[in-house]
Amino acid sequence: MKTLSPTPFLKIDIEKTRQHIKTMSEKARSNALEFRPHFKTHQSLMIGSIFREYGTKGITVSSTNMAEYFMRAGWNDVTIAFPANILEINRYNKLSEDADLRLLVQSKRVCDLLSEGLNTTIGVYIELDPDYGRSGLSYTDIKSIRELADHIKKSNLLHFIGFYCHAGNSYKCNSRNEISELGKNILSGLEKIRSLFPDADICYGDTPTCSVLESFGPVSQLSPGNFVFYDLMQSAIGSCSEEDISVSLCCPVVEKKAERKQLIIHGGAVHLSKEFLSDSSGKHFGYVKGNKSSRLVSISQEHGIVECSEEFFNEIKIGDHIEILPVHSCLTADLMGSYSDLTGKYYDHLRSHYPG
Repeated sequence: MKTLSPTPFLKIDIEKTRQHIKTMSEKARSNALEFRPHFKTHQSLMIGSIFREYGTKGITVSSTNMAEYFMRAGWNDVTIAFPANILEINRYNKLSEDADLRLLVQSKRVCDLLSEGLNTTIGVYIELDPDYGRSGLSYTDIKSIRELADHIKKSNLLHFIGFYCHAGNSYKCNSRNEISELGKNILSGLEKIRSLFPDADICYGDTPTCSVLESFGPVSQLSPGNFVFYDLMQSAIGSCSEEDISVSLCCPVVEKKAERKQLIIHGGAVHLSKEFLSDSSGKHFGYVKGNKSSRLVSISQEHGIVECSEEFFNEIKIGDHIEILPVHSCLTADLMGSYSDLTGKYYDHLRSHYPG
């Protein structure tokens, strides 16, 4: 690919992205689930508008800035899928003036502090940890779950919606079968929650299990995010194929090292992050689209070193651009802060408005 851009840019295949949105929307609909997709991957009003075409009304985000960004575009049913932060109570009050804001809680103390500082009623989910080990109450700790639910129901300013469960441990799987088995085990555990709270919503979402499973048992809401683009990590564990990945980082080739059969590109950690994959050929930070043997074997802040076959090395000239498939598209999109489609048109991103 040739372009005049002197710096890396994130290229998006809009139609492929649209198909991912359509597929996941239809999966939620066929299971009679409310689709509340996570927008932390794309952080784009343009991509958000595609979700609207398929009937999405409620969304999930990961910060108050992201909530505000999408609320300004008319999204008025927003879950912040991050543990409620008492230092942001004033922000919660402001955001909830014109929208249905939902928060995640996991302790009585935070619930009490929210109740003391809120000006209006806000809906909350109890965050459940399905043995992921990040945040939330263990989904097998029924005693603590019951106690927290009862505590929330006593508050005049907290409305108990139900439960939020993100199976991030699915990213450690090594095959579609492992993803499926893990997902089914987690859903089986959530059946106990459903039996105890038959009227509560259970919001569930991670791209691997949501991509692989066809039914979701006790779940009532689905909220995956990475599926909108997919990436090499998802491809490696079996959530998707390489052909499904709809973003790539286009990087200028600034030098060639003939003795090492390496290309030096403008494209490093500040563009792709330092996420990597390891396999029988070693560690890499991405590889050239359509050419798995040409791998990004080293990155620093701005530099990238691509180790490639002699044929590919001879084909590429200084000044050309090559497309690197990202290991983790969420981080790459966040770092780049804008998109260019196949026609060269650029699209807005949260980072244009909240650069910090």
